[in-house]
Amino acid sequence: MRKFLIILILLSLCSVSLAQVSTGKAALFSLAVPGSGHLYLKDYNKGGIYLGAELAIILSYLRLDAEKNWKINTYQQFAQNNAGLNSDSPDFIYQKAQDYMSLEDYNNDVIQTARNYFLIGLEDKDAYETYLNNNLLPEENNWNWENTQDWQKYKDLRREKQDLEIYANFAIAAAILNRIVSTIDAMVTSNYVKEKLNNLSVKPDLQKKGMQVSYEINF
Repeated sequence: MRKFLIILILLSLCSVSLAQVSTGKAALFSLAVPGSGHLYLKDYNKGGIYLGAELAIILSYLRLDAEKNWKINTYQQFAQNNAGLNSDSPDFIYQKAQDYMSLEDYNNDVIQTARNYFLIGLEDKDAYETYLNNNLLPEENNWNWENTQDWQKYKDLRREKQDLEIYANFAIAAAILNRIVSTIDAMVTSNYVKEKLNNLSVKPDLQKKGMQVSYEINF
């Protein structure tokens, strides 16, 4: 009899514990770490799937970010060795070195654009001088590609870095999507668990020294 009562109490506590699962907690857990809400609901299969997907996404992002940084170091070193770019140059100078073969070409383009727009179009010499002061680059940022082959290779290195940045952004988007799907699925699973437990009934049967378990199925 004592064993029967102990078993009955444990089953009752277990039923109460499962019946009190929180949809809000399951959603918050999954939003923080995809799959953790399903583990909270004891749905280990789905929990493992979402956690595995999250781990794969994180590893992919870390790899892409490392490759991007390596590509940045590669094209910077290439520009310094083959175009004479200053190692202290900011990133926008590396961008100009992708767009123009030399600093002279860039400055000539700035002057031509300013002349056509401000002097010929607007006849505003002050605006012309201001534009030049704001956009012309000094000699300390000088670069000059000696041949188009090196220049093209540099462009390719820069584009490869940009592609890696795009792929890394896709990984971030995938992580966000994994959280959204996991959260919604955890909420649906929580409601399903609650519905099943509401239909479950456990009653003691003292005459047979056992218990009566019933489950209601609605069609």
